Amino acid sequence: MKFHLLKPLTSTTLIAALLTSATPVLAAPADTGAAETAAAAPSEISDLTLEQAIDKAISSSMDLNLLKLDSESAYYTTLQALMGTRNTKVESVRTLSSAKSKFETEADAIRDYKVAESNWRIKENDARLNVHKAYYEVLAAKEKADLQKKYADAKYGDNSDAQKTLRELEETYREALAKLNQLMNEKSDQAWNLAAVDYSTFQLLPIEEYKKIAHQKRPDLVKASAEVAFYQAKVNYIREYAALSTYPGRIAQIELKKYELLLQSAQRKADAEITANYEKVVQAKQALEESIASQKAAEERYRQTYMDYLNKTASASELANRKEKWLDSIAERIDTTHQYNVAVATLQHSIGF
Repeated sequence: MKFHLLKPLTSTTLIAALLTSATPVLAAPADTGAAETAAAAPSEISDLTLEQAIDKAISSSMDLNLLKLDSESAYYTTLQALMGTRNTKVESVRTLSSAKSKFETEADAIRDYKVAESNWRIKENDARLNVHKAYYEVLAAKEKADLQKKYADAKYGDNSDAQKTLRELEETYREALAKLNQLMNEKSDQAWNLAAVDYSTFQLLPIEEYKKIAHQKRPDLVKASAEVAFYQAKVNYIREYAALSTYPGRIAQIELKKYELLLQSAQRKADAEITANYEKVVQAKQALEESIASQKAAEERYRQTYMDYLNKTASASELANRKEKWLDSIAERIDTTHQYNVAVATLQHSIGF
């Protein structure tokens, strides 16, 4: 959204004040606006970090709590099953029936737990990503609204375009805030002092490392691997205590092959997702760095035009034009910061947080 200024400033005192006290600090993602807002916000507004927002969303979700209880129940059920089969020594297993009673029971119990835990983690990671996106959206919307209000305040004049832009930005902020509050089960208009998020130190690993991590950590892949492990255990004990040429052996081999293919398919899908999200982070980081450089350049041109204005070699309209371009460059930096933050969070989600 293009920023609309009020009528050009002609007071050198006001111009100097803007240049000396209102210059944004240039940093990496989600930087200055949120910090300034937090410092100026009323004391009754609570502070909120990204992790606190995530905790609120997860702890207040009925669906997530139910899935977590299912996971905890499966954990103790698995322990109970393993304790029950522990008394059966491997040396005492002589028949296919006794092998099934021990080995399949153990494998089935472990699978049930991993599946239950994965179902919970899948939804929890989805909730984490949703909070990340909503949180970043509020940060960006608030920073833009504060920028418009701070640099185009009505006390400098009366301009309907500037006021309309401010109203639109404030409405965007309210909508973003309501979305975040809904995720946290808070009142839609509950205001927060959001802590800035800085991914400037985030270092990308080689993409193959992310794929390797995802294959071990990503809950949908853990779930698919649990199915493979179960049928592998079944094939193993049938081979040991009967023969794979029997009907149970053939069925077990078919099921194992099916779940191996499903796991491979899930891994390929995850790899493609990681590759796409990795490229988005690379592109978003480049765009952010370019926007930061553009903001610095626009600020320097504005300062130079201000000096020219003082020396009567630049007009008030030229100064106002430079200022508007500077504000537009700040808005662009806010947008690219937002996009970079979302890109990083999305990559983390595709890996498994």
